[in-house]
Amino acid sequence: MVCLSMTDANGADGTGDATETYRQVETYKQVLVIKRATGTDDLQPPQLSKVYNGHNWALSTRWDDSNANALNVRRKMLENGIRGTFYLNSRKPEKTPATSLACKLTGAGECSVGGHSVSHPKLPELPANDAFRELMANRITLEVLTDRPVNSLAFPYGAYQAKDRPEVLEAITKAVLRTGYHHCVYKNFVTRNPNLPKGLISTGHQVVPGDRQVNAEKFWASINKIRKFQKGYRKESDCIFLGVHPWQKGDALEDLANVMSDLRNWDDFWHCTHTEYAAFVKQRNYTTVTKTGTDTFTIERPGAYDLGNDIALTLEFEGEGIATATVDGIVCPMRKAEGKTFLNISHAARQGLPETIDEATAGKSPAFPGLDTALTFDTETGQVVYTLSNSAAAPLTDAVLTVSLPPSFEPGFFRQTRPDLKKGATWSATIPLADEQAGDYWRKGNRYIAAQLDFILDGKRGRLFTTSTVSPQLAAR
Repeated sequence: MVCLSMTDANGADGTGDATETYRQVETYKQVLVIKRATGTDDLQPPQLSKVYNGHNWALSTRWDDSNANALNVRRKMLENGIRGTFYLNSRKPEKTPATSLACKLTGAGECSVGGHSVSHPKLPELPANDAFRELMANRITLEVLTDRPVNSLAFPYGAYQAKDRPEVLEAITKAVLRTGYHHCVYKNFVTRNPNLPKGLISTGHQVVPGDRQVNAEKFWASINKIRKFQKGYRKESDCIFLGVHPWQKGDALEDLANVMSDLRNWDDFWHCTHTEYAAFVKQRNYTTVTKTGTDTFTIERPGAYDLGNDIALTLEFEGEGIATATVDGIVCPMRKAEGKTFLNISHAARQGLPETIDEATAGKSPAFPGLDTALTFDTETGQVVYTLSNSAAAPLTDAVLTVSLPPSFEPGFFRQTRPDLKKGATWSATIPLADEQAGDYWRKGNRYIAAQLDFILDGKRGRLFTTSTVSPQLAAR
């Protein structure tokens, strides 16, 4: 299988080594046209704003575990203008997605859900194969329940490494990257991890109000420390978030609501979910803006489906001399403040989020009838083979296939595109496997393999997962 030549975080092209493969995303181009006010000087290329719409900080919340009281916390959040992300397990199958806790917490997008593993184990105590499955299968389940991408992760028990066992941090880091997460609430995992290249995962600064009893005095002391020493904190993130568990009830819930009410206008905040913040940071890291004419610029950026959210990109121009701006003929929202102009650039409709997300069962997809898939592990040739047959009523276009393998294989993250697949056609992609890393930690447990197909079918963007589990005996070659 040939990896795509895609844009990386530095705007370069090339497949590179395994680390660089994680950086590769498919990008598209938009044309920005500026109309200047009379007498305004020539425009210089804009900066990419660090926070959406030029705000000072991003503010969010993080709440762990599948706890029904999270709905009460969510209600108090929204009453006080606060948004955030709930990190859920998926050990209990949901009979009806629309009534699932994940859907209730997500609502119409006021909040979002993030990954917290299938069964809430201590990941360092599991073999590498099982740790990968806990993260990957959890993300798939949450996406299928909500029909929304999941891009942010909280480790169960906050555990991702083991003393005197450096291979654990190595394997869990690979598992996170191969699962597709690009945000983690544990800042030290992102900033003090020798196995994690800079710029692949975003994070934030957590401030704890109190899980059962709220200590407002301690909370405000912590958050004021961030603002006082913001120069240092901003080197790691421009996001502050509350956490950790949604256990507050009665008076404690009201105390939490009071803290959030005071936070609402405490600073120039962008109130967001971690899903939005993660998508904003990733698109900022992977976007290039090139001046192509006196008042025209070409923007090259990742699609929303790859970012996990369709939050707009904010461009920051010096001066306030811009009268209007359009991208591909559509007027851009604009804000002027402190001698600057902030333009918010929406995604092209064709590059938006999937409307429907499904997982194939026995090769069939209830949500996408006519799309039949297979994901097999060939023990004789040592290859993973993905097959897609299209007998739907329309051609399938703009397909991006992402295949993720357990940490013992290197490389273990592959992407390939297919511009179109006509009705009645079949597409196969073959992934050659290197030998597995030696040792029980790497080889114990089943090999869980996942394929994610992003595509457009009948004018609508969709996502279809296909998974396969191979026992250690079958995997041995």
